[in-house]
Amino acid sequence: MSNRLFLKTSKLSLSIVFLSIMLIVSYIESIIPFSLGGLGVKIGLSNIVTILAIKTLSIRETIYINALRLIILGVLFGNLMRFIISVSGFILSFIVMAILLKKLKFSIIITSIYGAVFHNIGQIIAILFFIRNINIISLIPIYIIFGVFTGTIIGITTNLLYKKLKVISIE
Repeated sequence: MSNRLFLKTSKLSLSIVFLSIMLIVSYIESIIPFSLGGLGVKIGLSNIVTILAIKTLSIRETIYINALRLIILGVLFGNLMRFIISVSGFILSFIVMAILLKKLKFSIIITSIYGAVFHNIGQIIAILFFIRNINIISLIPIYIIFGVFTGTIIGITTNLLYKKLKVISIE
């Protein structure tokens, strides 16, 4: 097998594994009753895999994996409003995390915190378009606090996992 074919096969295999794990942890997270004060806060377990994908695959491949995850979960468990809110959070957080990890070489933990905060802000912006009530913006400080908390947990977990697995980039 040529080196190029092996590289393509490795990337595809890793992408499928990442997508599968994302779907499983997203489902598990959806059935865990973790809603702080009715605010719909989730820990963001799939961000562990998103960060690992950014670290080990290309930005394009990571976007494909997450797009498939969002579409599959949207079809299986969501509705249009929930899908748009999820996509909005993902787009904003992904842009921030990709820049911080790939371009600025920030740590996994700091990147995770920023990703969680910007995910929450992206979702609030999307919700604002649906409910058309400017008062939703008053929730931003609360969501920032939750984002820092959950982002720290996810960042520490991802960092430990990344070191234990000794994942190497296959770009």
